[in-house]
Amino acid sequence: MLARLYLTLYGVLFLTCALFIAGLTWLPELALHGTIQRYYERALIGAYHLVEDQLAARPQSQWNEVIDELEPHFRYGLALYGVDDLDRLEIEDPEQQRLRDGLLIFQEEGEQTQFFKRVPDSDRYLMMVLGPDPQQEEIDQVEGIVYLIESRFLQSDRLTWPETLTDLGQMFDMPLAMLSVDDSALPADRLVEIKAGKIIVLGLEEGKETYFKRLGDSDQVFRAGPFEVPPILRYFNLVILLLLALLIALAVYVWVRPVWRDLNRFDHGVRHFGTGDLDTRLLVSKGSALGSLADTFNAMAERMQRLIHSHRELTGAVSHELRTPIARLRFRVDMLEEPLSNTDRQRHITGMRKDIVELEELVNESLSYSRLDRERPDLVMESVSLGDWLSALLIELEEELSTVNVEFEPMPANASKQVTLDSRLMGRAVKNLIRNGRRHASQRMLLSGDCQDGQARIVVEDDGSGVPEEERERIFAPFARLDAARDRESGGVGLGLAIVNQITRWHDGKVWVETSRLGGARFVICWPVTQN
Repeated sequence: MLARLYLTLYGVLFLTCALFIAGLTWLPELALHGTIQRYYERALIGAYHLVEDQLAARPQSQWNEVIDELEPHFRYGLALYGVDDLDRLEIEDPEQQRLRDGLLIFQEEGEQTQFFKRVPDSDRYLMMVLGPDPQQEEIDQVEGIVYLIESRFLQSDRLTWPETLTDLGQMFDMPLAMLSVDDSALPADRLVEIKAGKIIVLGLEEGKETYFKRLGDSDQVFRAGPFEVPPILRYFNLVILLLLALLIALAVYVWVRPVWRDLNRFDHGVRHFGTGDLDTRLLVSKGSALGSLADTFNAMAERMQRLIHSHRELTGAVSHELRTPIARLRFRVDMLEEPLSNTDRQRHITGMRKDIVELEELVNESLSYSRLDRERPDLVMESVSLGDWLSALLIELEEELSTVNVEFEPMPANASKQVTLDSRLMGRAVKNLIRNGRRHASQRMLLSGDCQDGQARIVVEDDGSGVPEEERERIFAPFARLDAARDRESGGVGLGLAIVNQITRWHDGKVWVETSRLGGARFVICWPVTQN
């Protein structure tokens, strides 16, 4: 059961992780595409406007020259394409339509991201490329944009820089500012680099990117930002880990829930069984990991119910059977207190001795049946010659059979001689049948054995009154008696045939009664010749 539980849990977790890994191929695209699209538009639309302004200032025939001049400042790439190039660049039809509508699109190409936008009022498409995200790459990929911004300032009169800043603010979706090189708002630890004209990027780790660049050799520093990265992009890896943890928790819950439900059923069922509801059985779902435990409990409950029921029946039957001899004893004791002749006194004493013998026989047979009615014992199986074994049983019973003629019928010539049985228990069963036949036979009994077609048979017949057909099944029940000839006067306590039935079942066989060739009852024990 433990191995099954483990394998089930392992399979659930493996399937969950496999589905999660497979989902990573489309989940980011599905969940983040719109957010990334807006983020890139905010970040690059201003740069595209600056390049488009440069292109608009020149004839279209010179646009390639403009791109060639700007391209060295774009570390990862800047290019101009025509309509016919879109298919070669593997841009899908829906994205091409977005391009024609003047929208910005992007596509991943290895570790780089390519951005495309149509140049207004033309059939040309401008491509920018950004690389990975570490700080140095960040500086490299914004170098071209910063160059365009710086050029815009340096190409205008110093006095018009505030207006230029306002124009740029309309292009870029981020805060822009002009600071003096001595302004305290500049990062003191990077001031030397700023004065040297280097591009400084801060706030990458916090997701609030801020760019600083001194404009030429002036005392003015251009600041862009902070440009905040959307929280879902900043914490996407954490979200992925949390999603994985949630999926694992959900998978474990899916695994635990039926187990917990079955355990609750176990608790409920065991409590009911403990209160005396012996009909209680544990019902679990098909394929449950606790199915074997439920089957074990149900088998135990079935055995206990059967044993308790048998005990109650036996107790009730014994109590009933004790009443008659006890009543006779009480009657005889009362009679002995009266003045009686020696003959009557001796008759009552003899009757009392018979009642005591009957009581002893009842107690002994009840104890024997009680032991045999429990779980099947470990049978001591042995191979014997059936004919010799039956002959030995008759010799043991020779004194008891002095009042009746018991004939032993030889086995057929074509019958197998060897059978497998528990000699002690099967011997008791056959002796019970012979004693039962002796009590009811008039003068003659017949004992025979046979082994054919893989079945062993022992037959005990008598010339008594026989057993009516309607009583032939009931006669093997404990304390069952017939109302006619086979009644209390013939002796016995009604447990002998019940013991025969139990022993025969332990040998995987059966016993039945039918009409004898001698006119009385014919009892047959049949079981497989070879026992496992």
